[in-house]
Amino acid sequence: MFKNNDFIYIEYTAKIKDTGEIVDTTNEEEAKKANIYDETRNYGPRLVILGENRLIKGLEEALYNFNLNEEKTIEIPPEKAYGERDNSKIKIVPLGELRRQGITAVPNRVLRLSDGSLAVIRSVSGGRVVLDLNHPLAGRTLVYNVKVVKVLNNAKDKIMALIERRFSSKYANGFNVELDDGKKSVRITIPKDLYLVEDLQINVYSLAYEIVNYVLADYTVEVLQQYNKSTFSSS
Repeated sequence: MFKNNDFIYIEYTAKIKDTGEIVDTTNEEEAKKANIYDETRNYGPRLVILGENRLIKGLEEALYNFNLNEEKTIEIPPEKAYGERDNSKIKIVPLGELRRQGITAVPNRVLRLSDGSLAVIRSVSGGRVVLDLNHPLAGRTLVYNVKVVKVLNNAKDKIMALIERRFSSKYANGFNVELDDGKKSVRITIPKDLYLVEDLQINVYSLAYEIVNYVLADYTVEVLQQYNKSTFSSS
């Protein structure tokens, strides 16, 4: 049994109950077989911090009742997944408006709108496009096959997991993390490969927030960038 702020890793495959269609998975081969493979995604066990609310409600609620290495099949109704369908979210827009945004209007295509929301093109006719702003899985009951494959208990391991999630495994090994329990401080040195990355400071701020909120509530987080002659000569 787990509790808030526990760090666990899960593997899962999610299907639509009515059709058996796979809509999400942490397994790369399953994704390829289901034609939902995303080359920009890192497949494999997914980090979950319970209480962080990054998962759909029904899945996160169920995980509290798991144990390490336990596997279950969970049925999640729409109200605890992506909600019921809402007809007020069906919109009609001029075809020209989408064309001005560089969007080719094709029925059943999923679009990401300027505000970040998703929309499905339901039909294109007479210069008008019917957009469905309901989530593509709204109204669907989902079935998840889930297994908890790993639990983190050590504070440093948890911090490294947060770093890897935020900065990717490509850079994670370049971070140096030092914990001083006497001074109640965490010192993190950033690899120089990240110094010029866009939004670095936003990600650093978010990392510090996550450490304080989910790992070491009464510690101070110090994040360092170190410069010397070699920093500039190798850039």
